Amino acid sequence: MMSGTTKYFAAAGANKVITTKPAKLLKILVGADVAASVIEVSNSATDGDGDVKLYFAGAALMTSLGGEVEVNASFPNGITADLTNQTNVTFVYINEGI
Repeated sequence: MMSGTTKYFAAAGANKVITTKPAKLLKILVGADVAASVIEVSNSATDGDGDVKLYFAGAALMTSLGGEVEVNASFPNGITADLTNQTNVTFVYINEGI
């Protein structure tokens, strides 16, 4: 398994910048079940709902997703997420083209 850089967010919020550089998102770790939560991941260095590539919604994302989502997708413009109500999320990524 390829290791990567981690970026943890304890609180929900918009425009959570994971990296401003081209990167490959390896996985997302969801550490809590939260009612009415959304994880929206965009191919953008600044905008969490600009060029959406991944969207997860539900009342119990940690349980329904098994706590870990393998992604292995490239984001050439950077990675930014909107975390609506969702807390305790870790993104694991590697920068590309550096």
